[in-house]
Amino acid sequence: MDKVIGESTPPPIPETVKVSQEFQITSYSSLNGIGSGKYLASDRFAVDGHDFAVYFYPDGKNADDGGAYVSIFIVLVSEASKNVKALFELGVLDQSGNQKHIVHSHFHTMPECGPYMLTCSGSMWGYKRFLKKTDLETLGYLKDDCLIVNCSVGVVRSEDTHRGT
Repeated sequence: MDKVIGESTPPPIPETVKVSQEFQITSYSSLNGIGSGKYLASDRFAVDGHDFAVYFYPDGKNADDGGAYVSIFIVLVSEASKNVKALFELGVLDQSGNQKHIVHSHFHTMPECGPYMLTCSGSMWGYKRFLKKTDLETLGYLKDDCLIVNCSVGVVRSEDTHRGT
């Protein structure tokens, strides 16, 4: 097939070491009103020698949204001896059976800027406005006051790793 002038080919997805994690947030309603900037952290999980966690902000990460959105971020929680290039996926499971999961992923379409670079412990990637709280609370994402967040982290293999050195 001939390439159309002006059409760009998306960059290829690099080889990654990928780990997926499920984060169950129980007693969601008790978290309402804890204040912006306050979060609930998942257990740590390791990807290619680096530790990550999911931070869930039930009243949003920043006060400028007035608590109208939940924020979700993936955070590098271990010290990085070198910059970590990674791809991410965050999703909220639709527990109503309607299969209307919300998923933001880099594993199917590479960001134009390439993989994200995490430079130190505390570096994070995610969404300040992941979902409106009213949608979260009324559209089937909660079941028995429980929210399920799925995330995947893919640490990009370096050229040295490809060569086995």
